[in-house]
Amino acid sequence: MKLNSFTDLHSFPGYLMRRAGQFVTATFNAEMKEMGITSGQLAVVLAAHVRPGMQQHELADSLNWDAATVGGMIRRLEAQGLLERRSSPRSPRGREIYLSEAGKDFFTRIEPHVATVQKNVLKALAPDERKQILYLLSKMMGETNNHFQPKSSTRRVPVKKQG
Repeated sequence: MKLNSFTDLHSFPGYLMRRAGQFVTATFNAEMKEMGITSGQLAVVLAAHVRPGMQQHELADSLNWDAATVGGMIRRLEAQGLLERRSSPRSPRGREIYLSEAGKDFFTRIEPHVATVQKNVLKALAPDERKQILYLLSKMMGETNNHFQPKSSTRRVPVKKQG
């Protein structure tokens, strides 16, 4: 790998992915600034909507984050009145996580904004390019989803999210 010019630097995968991350963050912030939620908090709200009743460790596993980070997010969202924890019949010490009524209302309000962010992130790409980048990113990260179904067991790439 050579580095003799900015063209070389701008060709590095790490550089491009960091820039892509900055673009996604700026796109998220532009759309969601009035909603009062971070992208990390949004991920927790979306997960609680998709699968109500998860325990903290299950939520952390589903987001591929560490449990301490998820615990902090849950506490903050609970303090905002968006989440609630209930005793779990599955575990004497476990608490299940649900959207509160305010959280359900909040989800209904943010859902179109979430769709707009996803659309805006990919708007510079043609439809076939959108499918391709989602396939490649999913494959690279080992995420089994609508874009990538591994032929054999692919281990997810561990990423620790800092809150």
